[in-house]
Amino acid sequence: MPPERGPVVSATQKNATQNSFMKSLFFGQIQEELIFPYPEVPAETNETVRMVLDSVDRFAREHVKSAEWDEKGEMPREIVSLMAEMGMMGMAVPEEFGGLGLPQSGYARIMQEVAGIDGSLGVTLGAHQSIGYKALLLFGTDEQKKRFLPRLASGEMIACYCLTEPSSGSDAASIKTTATLSGDGTHYVLNGNKLWITNGGIASFMTVFAKVEVEEAGPNGDRTKKEKVTCFLLELPAQGVTAGPSEHKLGIRASWTNAIHFDNVRVPVENVVSGVGQGFKVAMGVLNHGRLGLAAGAIGGAKRALQASIEHSNERVQFQKKLHEFGMIKEKIGRLMMNIYVAESMTYMTTNMVDRKDLDYSIESAVAKVFCSEMLWEAVDENLQIWGGSGYMKEYPYERWLRDARINRIFEGTNEILRAFIALSGMQGPGQELAGIAAGMPKDLAEAIKFPLKGLGPLGELVARKIKRNTVGETISKAHPSLKKMAGVLEEHAVEFGTQVEVLLRRHGKKIHLRQFAQKRIADIAIDFYAMACVLSRVTSSIQKAGGDVTKCELEIAMAEAFFQRANRRIKGNFKTIDRNDDDHMKLIADKAAAAGRYPFDVITPS
Repeated sequence: MPPERGPVVSATQKNATQNSFMKSLFFGQIQEELIFPYPEVPAETNETVRMVLDSVDRFAREHVKSAEWDEKGEMPREIVSLMAEMGMMGMAVPEEFGGLGLPQSGYARIMQEVAGIDGSLGVTLGAHQSIGYKALLLFGTDEQKKRFLPRLASGEMIACYCLTEPSSGSDAASIKTTATLSGDGTHYVLNGNKLWITNGGIASFMTVFAKVEVEEAGPNGDRTKKEKVTCFLLELPAQGVTAGPSEHKLGIRASWTNAIHFDNVRVPVENVVSGVGQGFKVAMGVLNHGRLGLAAGAIGGAKRALQASIEHSNERVQFQKKLHEFGMIKEKIGRLMMNIYVAESMTYMTTNMVDRKDLDYSIESAVAKVFCSEMLWEAVDENLQIWGGSGYMKEYPYERWLRDARINRIFEGTNEILRAFIALSGMQGPGQELAGIAAGMPKDLAEAIKFPLKGLGPLGELVARKIKRNTVGETISKAHPSLKKMAGVLEEHAVEFGTQVEVLLRRHGKKIHLRQFAQKRIADIAIDFYAMACVLSRVTSSIQKAGGDVTKCELEIAMAEAFFQRANRRIKGNFKTIDRNDDDHMKLIADKAAAAGRYPFDVITPS
């Protein structure tokens, strides 16, 4: 039997620490007021964005030469200057500092368009403002903003984001670059290397992360030294900064990607962002924003691929039929259309959360990045398949689209790292709650948290009461009545999800961070759930705008129902495999392969 429906709590009823739709989900709760009604772009923003999009369209027709840029492995430097003249370099910068002052939703929509035109162009623009000077915009002081933002918004300065190192990728805490305070306390001295820095070859402004050694008081009053990640703003030219040659890449070949070397580079102390030791917080805050620009760009690329697929399937004739008449092609087109709608729904739901300024959207932005980057890869791959042999030829742009799209599953946190982040960040709240309960119990009961409920005594009764509360509640009240069945799917999965999170936490405790098979299943459930919730909200708004006439929303309802069916099957499969799976077999196979260093079998008997 399916689980009973769980509670739907209002924003005012939620735990004060749970100002996130997704973090509440890990408790088995649906905070519908955070996603209903589906957000609309304000009229003023809408008008500004339309004007910019018109300019972008003219710019693309007159200046963008993607095939030529890709072949040469670079775009003309004046292309960046032309974008600056259009006001494209400071879209999210407040007007007081010379920018357009667009909210995140407006910025994302323009990034969607630019990336849809050319992947390298989107990456160059995004590296400048999605992450390049985002630390300054989010965490900088008024003085720092006055010094740098006007020149960044005008394009006088081009920004890059220096985090990745030869031995440090997604693990930001393991960076080796150091910053040492000078004897007179006026500046820091930077030494180290950064790798694969987008815009590194043209940057005149760098956001650099380095470790600073600080003294802290120990528990016994003794002093200990620790290295803490710190964020610095560096204006170029600066003595000791060297950019390596542009890297040769699989895709986005026209963008600048360089190694950066720091040799005793002096950075004024007033260029520290948010204080010494706050670098990790700054880096994560920047990437939470940047991932949404990437997600929006993926939507732009996928829309372009879908359009190419539709055009070809309507024109190409095989066996006296247009390709579009064949069922397998219809399935591809339908799936791409559906997935783009879903990606768009979740991305612009999340950008609105950013614009609200009162919500934690860290998990939501990671979810959007994972879903959209994988959706884009599927779109360009299926487009090439629909074009067949022609799609594989350099004469057409489709193989380039495939190459350009591949980086998005690696950029700004690999999708594997982000799945771990989604799962562990979401489970942190329930884990703290269970740990807090256990902390007040005798040691034997605190240890018993890892065992089934029946062995927990008073703690078990407390947890059981919590689960019981989570199985009695009202339905989602804000979805349109015609979508009641879909709303019911979310309600049922929310309860089961919260229960399974608790089961995993009791089973693994602090070692949950080592259980990546479980993390992936939890993350994939969370991704599908957020996608469904955003689609439910968006379709509800469409029906309401149509005066309740569902016939006017036939296409959107069909896409929603199709996605819910597919996502529902995936979620149920992930729930089942939490307990019954082939994880041990896969671990053994992988370990044996690692020990052998190769595939160890052959059909030919060795002599």
